[in-house]
Amino acid sequence: MKFASHDCLQLNRFYKQNKDKARAKPSDLMYGAVDDDGQTCSVLRLLAYDEFLFLRSVLTAEEFRGHGVASALIRYAINQQIQPIYTLPTPLALSLYQRLGFTPVNLADIPNELLASYRRFRQSTNGPTVMVIHPKVG
Repeated sequence: MKFASHDCLQLNRFYKQNKDKARAKPSDLMYGAVDDDGQTCSVLRLLAYDEFLFLRSVLTAEEFRGHGVASALIRYAINQQIQPIYTLPTPLALSLYQRLGFTPVNLADIPNELLASYRRFRQSTNGPTVMVIHPKVG
């Protein structure tokens, strides 16, 4: 498995092929996991803010789920960054993000730029938690 930066066209094609409504934008930082045959297996995007990044739209093709591909891709993306990375994991993904080193954030400590997303997701599910990881520098 190889991990590398991807572009909007690659991510959006992958999202569409896998019937996901996510869409990447040129301003996103985008990464993908590609197998030895050149097939994209998993993707993610990071939205850049002044002081942090926001991890969104992690998606793994069905036939690659349960093999640690998304975990490895997230680790790769984290290791490329120096800014804190926030995410809003679904309840099912919470333990994955904890294993990767993300920690819950108190409501008072959620960056203002993420509050609207947090409130929107909070209403639509049974309560995602905002989590953060601080990549190690050096």
